[in-house]
Amino acid sequence: MKNKTLKTAAFLFIASGLYNLWTLRPVDILYIYSDAGWSVDLVVDHMPWTDRDKIDWYLAHQKQIKNKYPLLDGEQHNYYIWDIGNGFTNYNNSPHEDLLCFPTIKNDNNCIVKYPLLIVDEYPYRNARFSVYPWENEYELTPENKLERIYHEYLPE
Repeated sequence: MKNKTLKTAAFLFIASGLYNLWTLRPVDILYIYSDAGWSVDLVVDHMPWTDRDKIDWYLAHQKQIKNKYPLLDGEQHNYYIWDIGNGFTNYNNSPHEDLLCFPTIKNDNNCIVKYPLLIVDEYPYRNARFSVYPWENEYELTPENKLERIYHEYLPE
């Protein structure tokens, strides 16, 4: 019994250490593409684990991203945060994948496999919305800058 408790405690200690290492590791933005109108695509190496931490990361970097990649005023804006996955590729290497290709990368490996981590929809006359993959969770920023989860009612078939 004592041995089992010791193993459980050791496992929890190691798991919490790994979690802290993951969350303390800074998110590296590997590439940014803007259409200079309505959307910005950010390719990152990883994101924090929890929905709240992902949204907090975006909010902490929001001003920096908007200053560097301004979009049209008074319009809806979308920010897509993509996982780099196995790195940049091209259509010939991944013909059966759903790819997102960036025209500003001037070599053959200018695409990533689409794996969105977070989508931010900002509206001129409505609160910002955050969709966290796998799209089961959606949040809205209140006027008081608090996050509220949006619950969708699904009608039975």
